[in-house]
Amino acid sequence: MAVRGVILLQAAANGAGAAVVAFYLQVVFPVELARTPREETLDLLVFFGYLAVVVVVGIPLNALLLRKAVSWLKEGRRPSETERRLTLSLPAGQTASAFLGWLGAAVIFGVLHEGDRRIGAGIVLAGVVTCSLLYLLLERHFRPVFERALGGTVVPGRREILPRLMIAWLLGSAVPLLAVGMIPITGDPAEIADLGWRMTLLVATCLVGGGLVMRAAAGAVAEPIEQVREAMGRVEEGDLSVRVPVDDPGELGRLAAGFNAMVEGLAERERLRDLFGRQVGDEVVRSILETGANLGGERRVVSVLFVDVNGYTAIAERMSPDELLSFLNSFFEVVVRVVHQRRGFVNKFEGDAALCVFGAPLLQPDHASRALDAAENLPLEVAKLTLAPRIGVGVATGEVLAGNVGTKDRFEYTVIGDVVNVASRLCDLAKQYPSGVLATAETVAAADPSVARRWREAGSIQVRGRSAPTRVYEPVGRRSPALHTTTSAASGRRA
Repeated sequence: MAVRGVILLQAAANGAGAAVVAFYLQVVFPVELARTPREETLDLLVFFGYLAVVVVVGIPLNALLLRKAVSWLKEGRRPSETERRLTLSLPAGQTASAFLGWLGAAVIFGVLHEGDRRIGAGIVLAGVVTCSLLYLLLERHFRPVFERALGGTVVPGRREILPRLMIAWLLGSAVPLLAVGMIPITGDPAEIADLGWRMTLLVATCLVGGGLVMRAAAGAVAEPIEQVREAMGRVEEGDLSVRVPVDDPGELGRLAAGFNAMVEGLAERERLRDLFGRQVGDEVVRSILETGANLGGERRVVSVLFVDVNGYTAIAERMSPDELLSFLNSFFEVVVRVVHQRRGFVNKFEGDAALCVFGAPLLQPDHASRALDAAENLPLEVAKLTLAPRIGVGVATGEVLAGNVGTKDRFEYTVIGDVVNVASRLCDLAKQYPSGVLATAETVAAADPSVARRWREAGSIQVRGRSAPTRVYEPVGRRSPALHTTTSAASGRRA
């Protein structure tokens, strides 16, 4: 298909060249050939002989070189460096061979007509028009092939925009003006005086033809740039899968390749941010991006929620590692969903436990209400699981230091303070209460009255590590579901 397309383009360009010859010799500066029948026969023989040489030798040779240059494409493989260079040079190579044919014709027919400068000049001008047009057509024709050849490689540092525009100038302005300028040189004074209307026609042709050629050249530059502009608009809308074709070996190809590299970098950053957000939470990611990854933190009053599975050791003994992983993932999925619905932050997973924070890094004046609401609903949501364990939940409110802890090479965002230890201890003690949930009096006092009234005092308990007893509350009328399926199901599988 590529070979056939090149031949058709060459035929179209040569047809345009023939029209230029006819226009120059019949309209701009008509040539009256006083030829005898023998000379006319010789002209025809030379013409068809030269045409036969071009067709029999030139076309098969060009086709052979073309097939050799794109053999990698037919074989479905990546091109070698030599094949890539041959492929990218196809428009220039095909154009150069065509121009040699026109130069040969100019010399042969100039000599045949006893050195008539008008004949040779007309053929040369036609050759320039033909080959310039052929180059522009071939360059567009080979763009899909160039895209395949340039895929995954560094675009060569060639200049293509300037030559393309210069060719357009050559077709639209230089050749017509050259034709006008050659009239006094190649014509007789008596004939030159009768060129008024012909000059008007030539100028009008130059204006129309030059405008069309320049429009085509400008479009060849503007279209790839417009593709990049449209792709940038899609990137602004969040589409990082967009790519633009790299089908030009020059500046436009480097522009497209640079854009694709930029989008790939943005997509990679977005993937890393997504993974980082899954690890530490979106709020933490935003906080680090806004304030930097400096170690240390700020004092803040927050509510801390601890939750873990009651009897986890016994459950783990009865399950295979795969079953245990599936069980934990289901449990933590519920924890994350309940906490995120209240805009809380799941700080870390610790075996079968999770540390959740309300009020950091996202400022929440009602952090206590959010934490209590999550604590109330966690046992109910966990009870809906196929393997529903009994859980313990502890909630405490107080001042912490919230920020990055670790080293400059490896750190994590967390909260540090006595309130974290209290919540952890309450989580263990809550397993001994019917509700399975305990909260400190400070948390209930800081909550909205509509939330606080759903909690009742459950007495004072001695929290390990604390000298004074701690007043605790539990949800009104809530009892944590018993371990009604986990143990029996696990035992049944082991049996």
